[in-house]
Amino acid sequence: MKRLAIILLSLLTVSATAQSYKPEWDSLQNYEAPEWYEDAKLGFWVHWGVYSVPAFMGDHAGEWYGRWMYCKEGQSSRFDQGLAIHEHHKKTYGDPGKFGYKDFIPMFKAENFDADEWAELCVEGGAKFFTMMGAHHDAFCLWDTKLSKWNSVNMGPKRDLVGEIAEAVRAKGLKFGVSNHTAFNVQFFQWNHINGYDAKDPENQDLYGTPIFLKGGLEALRVKPEEQDTREGRWAWFARSRDQLRPSPRDVQRWIDRTKELADLYQPDLYYFDWGHREPEFEPGRREFGAHYYNKAVEWGKGEYGSPGVVLNYKSRWYKPGTAVRDYERGGMDKIGNMVWQTDDCVYDDHNWSYVPGVAIKPTNHIVDQLMDIVSKRGVLMLSFAPKSDGTFPDDQKKMMRELGAWLKINGEAVYATRPYEVYGEVGDKWYEKDKHGRKKMVATSDDIRFTRNKANDVLYATILDWPGRKLLIKTLAGADVSGIASIKLLGVDKELVWKQTREGLEIRLPKKPAYGMAYPVRIEFTDEIAKPHNS
Repeated sequence: MKRLAIILLSLLTVSATAQSYKPEWDSLQNYEAPEWYEDAKLGFWVHWGVYSVPAFMGDHAGEWYGRWMYCKEGQSSRFDQGLAIHEHHKKTYGDPGKFGYKDFIPMFKAENFDADEWAELCVEGGAKFFTMMGAHHDAFCLWDTKLSKWNSVNMGPKRDLVGEIAEAVRAKGLKFGVSNHTAFNVQFFQWNHINGYDAKDPENQDLYGTPIFLKGGLEALRVKPEEQDTREGRWAWFARSRDQLRPSPRDVQRWIDRTKELADLYQPDLYYFDWGHREPEFEPGRREFGAHYYNKAVEWGKGEYGSPGVVLNYKSRWYKPGTAVRDYERGGMDKIGNMVWQTDDCVYDDHNWSYVPGVAIKPTNHIVDQLMDIVSKRGVLMLSFAPKSDGTFPDDQKKMMRELGAWLKINGEAVYATRPYEVYGEVGDKWYEKDKHGRKKMVATSDDIRFTRNKANDVLYATILDWPGRKLLIKTLAGADVSGIASIKLLGVDKELVWKQTREGLEIRLPKKPAYGMAYPVRIEFTDEIAKPHNS
């Protein structure tokens, strides 16, 4: 009887270990994000590729140069936002039919790219993972793909850029991710196809795609005046124009094949997708890749079924909740998440993500405030930088990385490996203002506090996003039982602070403003568990 029980137990163990993910939502929901990722809080990535050669944004974005260079008047939304790039291209390089996007590839040499230097900048900047651009919408692969001649090993740099940086960042103890934007490839080169430029040459199909054309003609692609005036109108136009051509079965298959190959070759800890695979043609490919990636992660020894140890990012509703990690582009959550989530953002404001000379980047203080807001709500920030085409970072970007890293070196205990408190913070009246596009832009004041805590739940960090003067009032702790407070300190200052509880909250007497000058974490240690807000 005992031997039978052992056999049955052995069979059950084999059955459990033999579990694998299926390309079904119910199966993919057996997923838990890895602890390394939720502890990391900050990662860097880049927008870098062929588009870094012209380095011109016009009225939109430098990394979209390949789309707008083929776009004629009346063929783009937002008041002909693409026309400036089209006119710039004609003036600088000539007619797009004679000098196409492909002709920039020999000019993309990455001659000064040093993967070890990039990895060291990540460490100096306080990032815990680095995500490399595998391919943007242009489908020019920066890895040693065997599925297309259009790659950085065969052309341009003649180097496996993904492979080099993967080795370098892992040597520094960082996690490594890849970014794949190729699902939007056909629509990205929409105007090249419609206007009959170099996309019509069969030799270029693997770069520009092989779409299926639908009815409607050029008239259906013109922007109506009423569509210029509202966000809803612009999106209506965008949807209509997008539907004039669709990805073919060949386009979809090459997407899934290259997507799997990129994962299989470099075994990334994180795989980021942009929004292009939202189109119905890419289902069931989304589920197919999710199962493939999670199963491979288990095979690579990163985790196990249910907790594969890797991160798969998605936007909007293109993966079901709980099957992967939700990402918000230039945005985030307004509450504490049920699971870890991500914001991807850029050092540039506005639409632009890739290097363009003369365009200012955000102040480091703004990035720190944003980071603390994200972390307080159980989020992770993946911050994009923009190298020049030669592979070097502009001085202002390197300066930002080092300033961010210097702040984290002093205040990192309020960031890394923390978890949310009962409430994410106290929000001032001016927390958001709208930019010229009507989007919310963060404006922190001394009324803005963000809370984090350690995993042991005996240290609370109250990070003030702007210096309040000599007195801090934490209203959240009004009426709370704070008798268990053992000490209160300001990170970076080696002295205990005087405090008292009033009807308005926990009042803390602050020292002189510390020299680091960005977001000020107050460390409140308890003898036992952190006190909860009075009304929680």
